[in-house]
Amino acid sequence: MRRLKIVEQIIIVLVFAVLIPFITMGFIINNVSQQSIRNELANNAILMARFIGNAVENYVNFSQSQLNQMASGFNYIPNTMAKVQYFDEIEAKTRLFKNLDVIEKNKLEKQVHGLENKYLTLFSQIDKEGKYYLTAQIEINIIDKLFSNELLRHIYIFDSKTNNLLATNATIESAQIVLDELNIKEGSLEGIFGKRKNTPKAYYKISNPDWLIIVDTTKKITTKTITKARFRIILALSLSMLFIFVMVGLYTIYLYINVKQLFKGITAISKGNYDKKIHLLKSVFTPYELVFLAKEFNYMANKIKLSYKDLRTKNVELEKLNEFREHLVNATSHEFRTPLTSIIGYTSRLLRRDVVVDDETKVKSLQTIKQQAQRLSKMVEDLLVIPELESYSLKFNIEEVDLIESINQVLECLKNENIEFDVNISKDLNYVYADVYRLEQILVNLIDNAIKYNIDNAPIKIEAFNQGNKPVLKISNKCEKISQEMKDRLFDKFTRVDSDLTRTTRGTGLGLYIVKGLAAALKIDLSLDCDEYFTIVLEFDDYVE
Repeated sequence: MRRLKIVEQIIIVLVFAVLIPFITMGFIINNVSQQSIRNELANNAILMARFIGNAVENYVNFSQSQLNQMASGFNYIPNTMAKVQYFDEIEAKTRLFKNLDVIEKNKLEKQVHGLENKYLTLFSQIDKEGKYYLTAQIEINIIDKLFSNELLRHIYIFDSKTNNLLATNATIESAQIVLDELNIKEGSLEGIFGKRKNTPKAYYKISNPDWLIIVDTTKKITTKTITKARFRIILALSLSMLFIFVMVGLYTIYLYINVKQLFKGITAISKGNYDKKIHLLKSVFTPYELVFLAKEFNYMANKIKLSYKDLRTKNVELEKLNEFREHLVNATSHEFRTPLTSIIGYTSRLLRRDVVVDDETKVKSLQTIKQQAQRLSKMVEDLLVIPELESYSLKFNIEEVDLIESINQVLECLKNENIEFDVNISKDLNYVYADVYRLEQILVNLIDNAIKYNIDNAPIKIEAFNQGNKPVLKISNKCEKISQEMKDRLFDKFTRVDSDLTRTTRGTGLGLYIVKGLAAALKIDLSLDCDEYFTIVLEFDDYVE
């Protein structure tokens, strides 16, 4: 199966993710926009027809009221000459009426609201008997007077009875087309009609006079609204798609060039050329991920190049670890063998039935067994605590601890008739926050270490006092001079003051290493003084004030 290239995949993605959705979105937006504008045009046409109808009715009613006022004052004019002059002044000043005249009732019947040469005849009774009427004519074609010539819609005023065109701002031919399409719903005063949805027509009936107002939406309005909106939508979508294609094209070019650089780098590495570096064509279109990959690839190549040097170092470290392992095995096997031999020997002695053992011998044998068992227990605890120290997984139960009581308990356990302790503890020594078990493990290791390396049977000095408010503990034993190199390594694993050849003490060489780790975890500052006396100083930072 053929694998598609990045460019081919991007083209497919563009077609399905951009082109097709944009075309579909264009159709939807265009239809929604067209429907919305079409409804707006229809509603606007009805409102305009209603407005024009109301304006025509107001025009006729106003003219009729003016004529009624003239008729009410007609009888107060003294003579015929004055009446004629009155008519002339009215026509000249108002420019509303034409052909003002007084006629008899029998001549009026043919002219009531009649139409003559695009003029509407109005009348008003003059005398109380109703024999004479004042008549006047008002202009019907008032569209140009009421509305601006820039009005884009075509307006038609028809006589509802005869369908004769009374007034329009369009042509007679277009009026005939409107009449052909006219479809008035029974009982309705207004409505929408027309064969074309984008050019809706609206009608509105008025009763005085009985006329029909029609407003036609022209193609010019459709072009200015629906067609332009459609064009703008298509243009906006086309420009958006073009912009997307251009940006994706630039992105693809840079992506292809830079991915090709990655291919070259990978090929070089696979052939063993670790000096090959990737140099990307960087710009605003270069993806961050490729820059990151190139940077990491170059870093990886450099690391591989340096790995051969590191292998030598690692081999040396492995040798050291192997040495540590052998040292640990040798130390533990030797140190475990001695107490086990004592325990087995004294136990076998006590279990013998052919020998009578007195009570004093039994007690001394049991004491020896206890001491050797405690020694084994301490070595096991030391070995178990090391992995927890190095993995930082030690768990503590921190509480207020009486340091005086802890020191006394440790001394009681390590008490030996061959060892002399010089204890000087302040009675007002502050309590400390610590884990009792781990604190006593520190004290046991330090005091046991002092006992092991003490010379000349000098007393072991233990001092505890408050320095300011901070509790301080000093443990000292007389020792031989220690070199600076040994001082620097004293708290390392398997470090002993005496060598394997001159060893005079027992132990695994882990005591001070454990003390250092536990002290750091319990916020205890550890310091060392190695002159005539080997002195370790503990300063407790976490204490009860």
